Amino acid sequence: MKAAVIGSGMSGLIAAAVLAQAGAEVTVYEQYEIPGGVTAPAEQDGFKWDLGQLLVEGLAPEESIGRILAELGVLERISVSKEDRGYVFPDFAVQKPPQYQGVQWRIEQLKRMFPADAAGLERYWRDYLRFLKVMALGRKLETAAGVRKAILTIQLYATLLPLFPKKDWSAERLMADYFQSERLRCVFISILADFFIRPSEFLGLGVFALNHETFYDCRLPKWLAPNTEQTYLYNVHGGISTLANALVERILELGGKVYTTCTVKKIKVINNRVTAVVDACGVVYPADVVVASGGAQETFFDLVGEDLLPAEFVQAVREVPLMDSIFMVHLGIDFDPSPFVHGVCTYYYGTYDIENGVAEALNGRYHEGRDGFVVHIPSLHTPAMAPQGCHAMTIYTICPDTLAQGDWDACKEEYADKLVAYAEQRIPGLAAHTRTRLVMTPDDFKKRTHVHHHAFGGLAPKMGKKGVPHHTPVEGLWFVGAQSESGGGLPGVVPGAYRTAKRILQGNAGRSSAD
Repeated sequence: MKAAVIGSGMSGLIAAAVLAQAGAEVTVYEQYEIPGGVTAPAEQDGFKWDLGQLLVEGLAPEESIGRILAELGVLERISVSKEDRGYVFPDFAVQKPPQYQGVQWRIEQLKRMFPADAAGLERYWRDYLRFLKVMALGRKLETAAGVRKAILTIQLYATLLPLFPKKDWSAERLMADYFQSERLRCVFISILADFFIRPSEFLGLGVFALNHETFYDCRLPKWLAPNTEQTYLYNVHGGISTLANALVERILELGGKVYTTCTVKKIKVINNRVTAVVDACGVVYPADVVVASGGAQETFFDLVGEDLLPAEFVQAVREVPLMDSIFMVHLGIDFDPSPFVHGVCTYYYGTYDIENGVAEALNGRYHEGRDGFVVHIPSLHTPAMAPQGCHAMTIYTICPDTLAQGDWDACKEEYADKLVAYAEQRIPGLAAHTRTRLVMTPDDFKKRTHVHHHAFGGLAPKMGKKGVPHHTPVEGLWFVGAQSESGGGLPGVVPGAYRTAKRILQGNAGRSSAD
């Protein structure tokens, strides 16, 4: 089987590695000069910065991504460490205490800050434990059979029953049910800004998945009770690009090919079946299977053509809800910022109105850093990512893909100055101690990822909306990545690409048997 994989982001590399390990003849086509998509780094003057994903969930050998990487022979090639995040709001902070204070330290801290909502915090905690148990039982059900499967099913539904009345609630409604204080609600839903989703449009029970207590304190245990499992966030030492490089290395070892600066301009389809891909120079590469990642409209409208697709599928692609973009300022600094930040990753918020803040960005209005930003310092876990005595720091914030007024290229330096100024209110001396600066706008990310609209994280997790199915109406054409049905982020795209590649192999085995 000849498999063409379009795009060398994490989903494309995972699919390529699975197919190559099974003996397929795999070629990966990447239009940029280095592989990795947004997991490729930015580098300048001896400094190295991540673009995304900055912290990765589920990298332990027994966790979702770790299991897949281990099966592919890649996990052993990277080094990771547990990490947590700090959250700083306009008038208070949620940061782990220097000494470990037990599994409920955050809940107890919030009770002291918001005594009127103490009962709501207790209810939240009980439902959090139920949610964790439902997820753990669901994972066990995937591989169970017979009597054990029946027992697990009964346990799952019994655990889910108290949560069932809230299954269709939005995050906004769920938080209002638990808490009176808008400030307290923001503690649990502020992260939705990263997904470009309003709390009124996000599934409420999903808030628990975004607020594992381990994300606030990696000293917490994985298991809080039987069948009640938390996951951790991890740093990838050397930057997330080391994972992309390890996958490329593995694909090459398995006999696959990875072409960079090779843009696919056409997916050839004859009688509703893929036959080849064509690059920008007109070179035709025959293929039995094509796995495309990246932009949905770019794949199906530009590479395939609307006229070759069913009308209902075309409409579904048009209606995929996408996130907007990010504005990144990468700094090389010559001092240690540790006293002013919460470890590697700190979220700073300037507003409690997440609903309106996201709405403004979606309408093309950029807040310039006023509503909040994230500081990420990878050299705290990997000193080699900066020259000796220096640190690599990234400051980023969400922004419109396209400005309602103005132009990103014309405004980028002015906006970078403003974002650094906001960050300097939290980290004194930042501008004076900057040795180098690299600014990246949505337009830069479009070039990196070869899309017309840069969607940071891909699919916006809006209730009732889905991404493009992995199995497309064109025989032999599969779609993976952040705009597919698996959703964005490595916890979505890695298992999604893995399962898709396995389905391709099963289908090919079935055809071979029939032949």
